[in-house]
Amino acid sequence: MGDWTAGLGILIVAVLWIQIFIDYRRKLIRIMPNVSTVSSRRQEISTQISDSENSTQSIQELMLAARQTMTDLEEKRVELQQKLNPLEMILVPAGKVRIGTSDPTHEDENPEHQVDISAFYIDKTEVTNLQYKEFVAVTGHRSPSHWRFNTFPDARKADHPVVNVSWEDARAYADWVGKRLPTEAEWERAALGDGRNEYPWGASCNEEWANFNNPDGGTTPVDHFPRGVSPLGIWDMCGNVSEWVKDWYDSKYFRDSPEKDPQGPDGGHQKVHRGGGYHGNRNDIRGKSRHFCMSSASQDYIGFRCAMNPEPPPAT
Repeated sequence: MGDWTAGLGILIVAVLWIQIFIDYRRKLIRIMPNVSTVSSRRQEISTQISDSENSTQSIQELMLAARQTMTDLEEKRVELQQKLNPLEMILVPAGKVRIGTSDPTHEDENPEHQVDISAFYIDKTEVTNLQYKEFVAVTGHRSPSHWRFNTFPDARKADHPVVNVSWEDARAYADWVGKRLPTEAEWERAALGDGRNEYPWGASCNEEWANFNNPDGGTTPVDHFPRGVSPLGIWDMCGNVSEWVKDWYDSKYFRDSPEKDPQGPDGGHQKVHRGGGYHGNRNDIRGKSRHFCMSSASQDYIGFRCAMNPEPPPAT
């Protein structure tokens, strides 16, 4: 009896082990394709990672090449711009100019005083919409507030002076073209020569010489008034748009400004703009009239032109 019972127990255990083995084998068979799939997928991922690393390296190499190309093109642009600058500018010779007036009704222009100005170049015309558009397109600098899609809204105004640019915008453009903003004294020298007259063309003024008393008409092309050209050949120094200059504004600066190449006050709250705009009257556009505005502000009657130092003579 005992042997039979023991044998039966052994048989039952054997059957259980066989069942367990069959179940294990069945599960193993089900698992094996998954293991194979995971292994294959792992290989695919490894291949993709390797390809991505190679692609990333290729992209980085292309980006480096593109940056170098852009650097080379920018260097070429600067080189060409330096050759172009004197061709679109007027050389103002060194000389003396009577700055300001002695008229007590224009207190911030007092007193009239004489200063020596070194030679410099100044733009023949005010910076145009088309010129400023090139600057915006290449640099990504913000465009004037009235522009749309980084261009001036009226295609007929390509040769009109750019407006709605702040002093900071004007300086950024000047830096980009390898120039600078003129000082207030340089501007007056370029506009009035020796400073004996109120306007570039003489002592009197009417609508044949400049764009003023025209609040509804807006700007005109920068070469629209040949009778208003200065003796040196500079257009629209008075009227059309007022022009940013380098200096901070100080109503009392003329009382003790330097006698040679004054650069304006060391600091302030507003920047000077000169020449008056299309909306002003004949008094506003006088060559000696001083205007001022916050450097971050922009107006539809303020534009600018650039200046530049002459190339130093070659060393002997």
